[in-house]
Amino acid sequence: MTRDTSTAATTPSPSRWFLRPHPVDSDGPRLFCFPSAGFGASMYQGWIRAAGGRLDVFPVQTPGRANRLAEPPLASIPALADLIVPEIAPLTDRPYALFGHSMGAVLATFTARAITDAGLPAPAHLFLSARQPPDIPSPVPPLAHLDDDAFVDEINSRYGGIPEEILREPDVMAMLLPALRADVRALEAVEGHARHVLPAPITAYGGEEDALVPRPLLAEWEGWTDDPFRLRMFPGGHFYLNEARLDLLDDIAATLAVSETRHDAARHG
Repeated sequence: MTRDTSTAATTPSPSRWFLRPHPVDSDGPRLFCFPSAGFGASMYQGWIRAAGGRLDVFPVQTPGRANRLAEPPLASIPALADLIVPEIAPLTDRPYALFGHSMGAVLATFTARAITDAGLPAPAHLFLSARQPPDIPSPVPPLAHLDDDAFVDEINSRYGGIPEEILREPDVMAMLLPALRADVRALEAVEGHARHVLPAPITAYGGEEDALVPRPLLAEWEGWTDDPFRLRMFPGGHFYLNEARLDLLDDIAATLAVSETRHDAARHG
């Protein structure tokens, strides 16, 4: 299948799978952003404008949160990837990439494989953040089986990221727990999954103070591609990307610009 190389911006049809309340006109590469466990697409909402038109950001909204709260969350990452592919398929008409943070990194890899298995153009790049590949055992024990209080305490102890104002609201926490627990169960279910080679270059990102996912675990992604691999660390912990957003987007945009230059040279070459 050939990709339309026109640089003209298009307006995709609205989809419940993407949160784009105020899209910015951009003819840059599309960047599909997969959230971490328990989070929805809103964790990337600020990226749309911060990308400054260099990237066309598509925050991915999975079932069981925000405007999809009434839908049951899925505890199977491969099944979730299969559902996302038809939503991304019409948007592969120009260069695109996948970014995933923590659980989102694993979901991005399964989605990339499902996309190419469907005969669609492969992503130009995979950006995988703050998570080791699923063939590498987690350094911490499973927790999806814990009761609610112990589960929330352990999540916050390991990763942080749950705002104090939410922890103080039992009703809100109870509303968010099903999606968070389903996501953690999904991650635990794919642990030990066989390594497979993904059809794109990979950049792995991490926080220098993230004790749970240090550099050696991130470096394991190199075995998941036959294309170039790069690893970059930023100051901060597991959610380093909150403070490093602009530097991270600069790096993604620059990486994709180089990728497109190489693609053009090969095409005309």
